[in-house]
Amino acid sequence: MSQSLHVLIAGAGIGGLTAALALLKDGHHVTLVERADEISETGAGLQLAPNATSVFDQLDFLEQVRRVALMPDVLIVRRGRDGARLMDMQMGPIAETRWRAPSLVVHRADLQRVLLQAVQSSAQARLVTGAEVLGFATTSTGVQIGAQKDGRNIRIDGDLLVGADGLHSAIRNRLGLGATDTPIYSGRTAWRALLKAEDAPPAALHFATNLWLGPQAHLVHYPLREGELINIVAIAEDGWQGNADGDFWDQRGDPRQINHRFSRWHASARELIGAVQSWRRWPLFDRNPVSRWSLDRVVLLGDAAHPVLPFLAQGACLAIEDAGVLSSALARAQGDVNTAIRNYEERRIVRSTEIRIASRRQGSIYHMSGAQAMARDFVMRRTSQKRLEARMDWIYRYRAL
Repeated sequence: MSQSLHVLIAGAGIGGLTAALALLKDGHHVTLVERADEISETGAGLQLAPNATSVFDQLDFLEQVRRVALMPDVLIVRRGRDGARLMDMQMGPIAETRWRAPSLVVHRADLQRVLLQAVQSSAQARLVTGAEVLGFATTSTGVQIGAQKDGRNIRIDGDLLVGADGLHSAIRNRLGLGATDTPIYSGRTAWRALLKAEDAPPAALHFATNLWLGPQAHLVHYPLREGELINIVAIAEDGWQGNADGDFWDQRGDPRQINHRFSRWHASARELIGAVQSWRRWPLFDRNPVSRWSLDRVVLLGDAAHPVLPFLAQGACLAIEDAGVLSSALARAQGDVNTAIRNYEERRIVRSTEIRIASRRQGSIYHMSGAQAMARDFVMRRTSQKRLEARMDWIYRYRAL
C-alpha cells in the first residue's frame, strides 16, 4: 500500500469523478471542488469505447456502468445524400472478444450520477459545490487552493491538485504555458439534441450507432436509456464567429437553420433532424499539444489538458484513461507526487497528441466532397470487418490500468 494522500480535484465531470473513484480505491482521501451549485442532469450521449470501459472494469465498476448504458450491435455508415449503406462494423460481443471490454453508449448525466454516488459513498471523499477556484499555491510538501463559495473566500489544503475543470480550466490558465496556449476553433459546430423515441422515425430506433457522411457535415445518432431516447449530433462546417469564453457550448440553436443545412440529405436523415424542436449549438475547439501539463504538485486531466475534436468519439474516453493512469502512477511511485506526475505526463501527452491528430484527420475524411468522397466511399465499401477491427486496435487496446 502506497502512502495515503489528500488529492484535490477541481471539476466533478466524468474525468474528475473517475479520478476520484480510482484514487479512493487506492486508499487516498479526495476533495472534489465543483463550480456548479449542484451536479445536475445535463448533457447528452457519450460513446464509451473499450479503452475507457476497461478502466471501469479494473476499478470493479463496469457493472454499474452497464446498468445505465446500452451496447449497440453495429456501427452503420451511410452516405448523406442518398442513404446508401457504405459500411457495417460489427461491435457488441465482438468488441468484448477482440478488445476485452465492451463498447457502450450512455447518457452523460447517468454516468455522472452513478460515479457521483460511488464517490460520495466513501468516508474519505468530500464534495464542495458552488465553489469557483481562484488560484493555487504550492510548497515542497503540499498545495493549497483558494476558492470563492457563497460570496466568501475559502482555502483547502492537500498533497496534489488535479485540474479537471474543462476547456476553460482555471488551473491551466495558472500553469504558465504561454500566451499562445489558447483553444483553437475548428470551423465546425455540433448541434446536439435528445429526442424521445415516441417522436422519432422508426428507422432511428434500432440499437445501432449510425453515422451519416456528407460534404462539410456529418450526422450521428444512437439510442439511450433502454431505447427511450435518441441521441442526435449533427456537425457542420460553418461561419460561426466567437471565442471559447463563457457559456460558448450552451447556445440554443434555431431548428430552421439546421434543417436548411441538411435539406439536401436523404429523407430519413431529414425526417430525424426535422423531428427535433430543441437544439443546443456547441462550437468545437481543441488545442495544440504542449510539453507539460503540470507545475510542482499541480497537474491537468481531461479537457483541461487535451480537448479533442469528437470525430473518434474519444473525448470522455481520454479523460477516463487519464484517471486510470494517474492513479496507477501514484501507486507505482509510492506516494512520491513529483515522480508520479512525471510518469503520468510521459504516458499521457504522447497518447493524447496521437488521438488529437487522428481526430482532426478523421473529421476531414468525414466531410469530404466530390472525387475525394467518391474515393472514400469506394474504400469503405470494400473494407472487411477484420481490417476495420485492426484499424481501431491502437485506440481500443490501450490499457490505462
